[in-house]
Amino acid sequence: MTTSERKAPVVAIGDVHGCATLLRETIWPHLGSGAELIFLGDLIDRSPEPDGDQQVIELVRELQANPEVYGLAGVTVLRGNHEQMLLDALAEEEPDHATDLWQWNGGNAGFLPVAREHQAWLESLPLTAQRGEYLFVHAGVRPGVPLRQQRAEDLLWIRGPFLNRDHGLPYTVVHGHTFQRNYRVAQLPHRIGIDTGAFVSGRLTALPIDPWAEHKLEVAA
Repeated sequence: MTTSERKAPVVAIGDVHGCATLLRETIWPHLGSGAELIFLGDLIDRSPEPDGDQQVIELVRELQANPEVYGLAGVTVLRGNHEQMLLDALAEEEPDHATDLWQWNGGNAGFLPVAREHQAWLESLPLTAQRGEYLFVHAGVRPGVPLRQQRAEDLLWIRGPFLNRDHGLPYTVVHGHTFQRNYRVAQLPHRIGIDTGAFVSGRLTALPIDPWAEHKLEVAA
C-alpha cells in the first residue's frame, strides 16, 4: 500500500449478504471520493435477490482490481464467518458436515460452481486491517488477548465477550457480524458495530472514518 493510500479516509462497509442492488446504491456516493473501501466480510449468503451472491462478489472484485477507475484509493476485503463456512464447504470432496453448516446458515448450493471460480481469492482474504487507531475485523476480538495472539475463530465468530466489555486493545474496533434489533449502528467507547442487517432491514451501512483525524469518530444516533 502506498503512502497516499495509508493516509486516505476509509469507508467501512458492513455485512452485505448478497444484497447486490443495495450495495450498488450504498457505495455510489463514495465512488470518486478518494477513500479506501473496507468490506468487513459476509459478502455472501441469505441473499434476497437471484444471483445476489455472484453479483456482489463480481462487483467487489472489480472495485478491488481497478480502484483508480472508480476514484478510490483502494479496496480491502476482510474474511467473514460466511466466507469461512463457504471455504470449508468447498474443501470437502463430497458434501458433508461443513456443507450442511454453510447451507443451514443461508448458503445457496447453486452458488458453489461460481464460488469455486473465486476460491483462491476467498482464501487470500485477511482477517484484520489496521488504519491509524482503528482496527477493522469481521466479528470482534477476544478481550484481554494481544492482537497477534487472537484466534481466527474469535475474529470470525465472537459475540458476547467482545460485545459486552472493553477488549483492552489500543484501537477502536470496527466490526460487523452482529446487528441490533433496531438495525442501527452501535457505538461504544471500544467498538463500532456497523452490521445493520441488510438482508432483513434493507439497510446497508457504509461508515466514513478518517483514521488520521485528531479526534475519534462520533456516530450520530
